Amino acid sequence: MTRHTTYLIVIGVFFCTANSSEVKQAATEDSNKLSSEVLSAMEGNQATLDSVRTMQAALTKRSVHSFPDKKGYQLVQKHRIIYDGDHFRKDQLETQFAGEKEYRGYERALPVGLVDIDSADSNIDYIPPSNRVFVRPPEWSNDYKIRTNDLLRYQSARGGTLKENILASAKNGYYFTATSDTVNGDNCVLLTCNYTNPEATLKIWVVPSKGYCIKRVQDGSKGEINDEYTTTLKEYSPGIWWFDTVQIKRTFISETVVCQLSVDSLTFNEPIDPEIFTVWGIDVSSKTQITDKIQGTTYTLAIDDMKDGVANLTCSSGKIVIVGLVILGLVALAFFSTFIKGKKVRGEQQF
Repeated sequence: MTRHTTYLIVIGVFFCTANSSEVKQAATEDSNKLSSEVLSAMEGNQATLDSVRTMQAALTKRSVHSFPDKKGYQLVQKHRIIYDGDHFRKDQLETQFAGEKEYRGYERALPVGLVDIDSADSNIDYIPPSNRVFVRPPEWSNDYKIRTNDLLRYQSARGGTLKENILASAKNGYYFTATSDTVNGDNCVLLTCNYTNPEATLKIWVVPSKGYCIKRVQDGSKGEINDEYTTTLKEYSPGIWWFDTVQIKRTFISETVVCQLSVDSLTFNEPIDPEIFTVWGIDVSSKTQITDKIQGTTYTLAIDDMKDGVANLTCSSGKIVIVGLVILGLVALAFFSTFIKGKKVRGEQQF
């Protein structure tokens, strides 16, 4: 390595270190402007999130979608969620639709058996009516995995964790303040973002005695609450609290959604087979077509044929081994017989 190259590397390391130090210093300066109550709520909530390594749950979601003309539709959905921090899988277990089809609600009634698997490597979708699997480029990010995961969405706000919300707001000059409040019998810390725009609203209630889990969120603009949800909290294992039910209301320009989410079963930190997040982990039938948009290929997955082939190969291999042993035995016997006959002839010639 030349002296010039070494010099450039040293300068690069210096600037990277200096830049990293400046970022950390700026973050520290931002957090120093937060009260001890806000910091305690932020770190307490993050400790609960960090204690969760895996989640497996079955959820029931009942939603009513209404429109200005008072028509709409209703959906009852059951789905299973499996999450290990790096992968997220959602299976559609049940779908019931009722309402006005002119609002295209029937397209939102996801087919039973639908599987969606997301990770930093790819997005995998299994569409049971067409018996097809689509492998797409990943959309994985912290915001994405929270928005698509109902287990995380209602212990967060605006697609970010409580800590991310507080630090991002502080970086932009908006600081949360903490006050005491009570929601449905739970003593809460109410965290309010002090936006300079009076029309913007973000309020988050957390319960210190229940792992600083989120009890309620109100997110709004122009003096109205556009997104609000309230949870009931449950201790699923010692020290790990999470929601048991969620009441949700979302208001859009042309639609209002009122929803109730309930947990049918939920376990934390149990081992998960990584194969469940692959195509082979989906209970697909024979002749499933795979469209891989990452590799730019389409092929047919014939699982039953492959299993039969493996079985036949094993059986054939066994037969080949047996036949081989028999042939080897016959060759050895012939060789031994020839050897005995040759020895006998030599003995007769000596006499």
